[in-house]
Amino acid sequence: MSTGADCHFVERGPGKWYYSLQDWPYGDWPEYQTYGPFPSLEKAEKHLDDNHANPGGWSIHHYKDNK
Repeated sequence: MSTGADCHFVERGPGKWYYSLQDWPYGDWPEYQTYGPFPSLEKAEKHLDDNHANPGGWSIHHYKDNK
């Protein structure tokens, strides 16, 4: 089961991954906690998996797309 929280993985530089996870309660003015840096997307996903409930989905933004 997923929480429905908003979650975004962002590579802010080559090999510098972060993710922002929406705080409970979810609403019109959501607050987020940001975690990282991680050396890879896989490590960031593992940290999310090991430490938080399943948000149900997320967006992924690679550094090359953010230039």
